[in-house]
Amino acid sequence: MSAADASVQAARDEIAAQIRAYRNLVGAASKASGMSLTRIDAALAAFEPAFFNNLLVVLDARFRERASTPAGAEVRLLADALLAHGGVLTADPAIRHDADGGMLRLDIGERVALNADDFEALAAAFLAEIEQTAGG
Repeated sequence: MSAADASVQAARDEIAAQIRAYRNLVGAASKASGMSLTRIDAALAAFEPAFFNNLLVVLDARFRERASTPAGAEVRLLADALLAHGGVLTADPAIRHDADGGMLRLDIGERVALNADDFEALAAAFLAEIEQTAGG
């Protein structure tokens, strides 16, 4: 296994562990007693985008120099929105953006608020493209 393949596999394993941890938390919270379901649902709804937005920033940082793919451009724009533009997707003349062709189909000016399914799909596409361009 090449170093690139090992790096992509390590990222996949870490992402899978984070998603499992999130889903376990959701399951445990839904079974918790002493708290209304409305309050639990509200807490999870606030936590989910914060958690997955942060995972996206970490994913971008890990592979930023190798992200010259369509999913890589989307990941980069999303991470830049979160880090530098208050969570609002902002045009970057150096990065081609095609909302209709993107995984999340976000337009410039929309707020980035990932859920578990969005992040999982985007990360899988991004890592597959990196693997493919690395010859893996």
